[in-house]
Amino acid sequence: MLKKAPGEPLELEIDAETCLFASPREFEFALAGRTSLPTGKIAALSRLSDDELLREAEAIRVVLQRFEDALCGALENVTTASHVLETMEPSIVSHDNGWRSIFAALNDIEDAPETYKRIALDKYIQYLNSRQEVVKTLYGNRHKSDDDSARAGSAASVYRAPARLRETMLMAFDSIRADEHHETSFSRLPKGETVEVELEEHRAIELLLAKHQCRILLEDKLLFIDESGQNSELHAGRNVVGRDASSDIVMNAKLRDVSRKHLIVESDGAGQIKLTDISSHGTSLPPEFLDHTAI
Repeated sequence: MLKKAPGEPLELEIDAETCLFASPREFEFALAGRTSLPTGKIAALSRLSDDELLREAEAIRVVLQRFEDALCGALENVTTASHVLETMEPSIVSHDNGWRSIFAALNDIEDAPETYKRIALDKYIQYLNSRQEVVKTLYGNRHKSDDDSARAGSAASVYRAPARLRETMLMAFDSIRADEHHETSFSRLPKGETVEVELEEHRAIELLLAKHQCRILLEDKLLFIDESGQNSELHAGRNVVGRDASSDIVMNAKLRDVSRKHLIVESDGAGQIKLTDISSHGTSLPPEFLDHTAI
């Protein structure tokens, strides 16, 4: 199904169509067109009941967490994307946009470049996020007035989903509201893609972890300043920011919309850092910092 071409290029057959990718960046560009939902899928989701939409949201959340953990492990060099693909059940990958064929093809070749597999994981996560956003929007549009009434203390009857699903959807809606509030000054990082940032001494870079405003500041040492104003030193090399106790920078456990492993910050020990978002609810920067990405 897939054969290795000389050097870094790959030839991939997707749904009986043979595609030659000259470089990982070309592969990344091609897969970017597969991260949106097909029109037919959106129509099918719109016909689901409230219960079915909530079950869909929970199913996406579970699968998305698996893929995010896998990508995080590959980015941290804890495991490899090849291992993830080899142990993955094909049934958890959607047929939409040929995704199952793409993963099957990549898994079929021995020693396919790790970069290509990592890009496929990253772009499939973006597809899952697109699917999740459609479900959130459909559900939110149906219950927006009910949600506003409930928050205002109205006695109106409001649909009550199981607690965990309500928490998932409400966090999602809060994240959307935060994005709308900050839309003029922040733009979201593409998930899994590395953004390079040049630091100026004594000038902080603002960033949002989900809706929580933090800063990175270069003084005598490189500092991460969380939403409460607490300073933590970023060491040279790779730093993981998140709620998990094993993270290098541990965020407040009460910030449920901050992922257990949310952001990777790589420092050269001087004035350049690389940021990679690996979260569920996103990381945002001022838009001028999003011009420089690296695979």
